[in-house]
Amino acid sequence: MSKKENQVVAKEKAEKGKMQVWASVGLLLAGVFGYYYLMETKLVLAFVSLGLGVALFLAVFLTSVTGKNLILFFKEARIELRRVVWPSWDETKKMTLMVLVVMALFLIFLLFSDWILGWLVSFLLARFGG
Repeated sequence: MSKKENQVVAKEKAEKGKMQVWASVGLLLAGVFGYYYLMETKLVLAFVSLGLGVALFLAVFLTSVTGKNLILFFKEARIELRRVVWPSWDETKKMTLMVLVVMALFLIFLLFSDWILGWLVSFLLARFGG
C-alpha cells in the first residue's frame, strides 16, 4: 500500500471509531432515559434499563479504537505503578515534618510582610493622603 492509501485507511478507522463512541454514548443515554421514564411505574424495569444501557455502552465503547487505547493506557499505567519506588515510613514522616516546618516559616514571613506593608500604607496615607 502507498502512503496515501494508508492515510485514507487510518482516517476511515478514526471516523468509524468516533461513530462507535457516539453510538455508545447514545446507548448510555437511552438507558438513563429508560430508567427515568420507567422509574415511577415499574422500578425493576427501570433498573434493568439502566443496567442494560451501561452494559451496552461498555460493550460498544471498549471495542472502539478509543476504548482500546484507554484499556492500553490503564495497562501501561499499572505497569508503571509497579516500577515506582515508594518511600519508607521513616522517609515519609521526615518529609511531612519538613513540609510543615517550611509552611510555618512561610506563614511567618507572609504575616510579617503583611504587617510591614499595612503599616507602610497607613503611614503614607496618614502623611500624604489627606
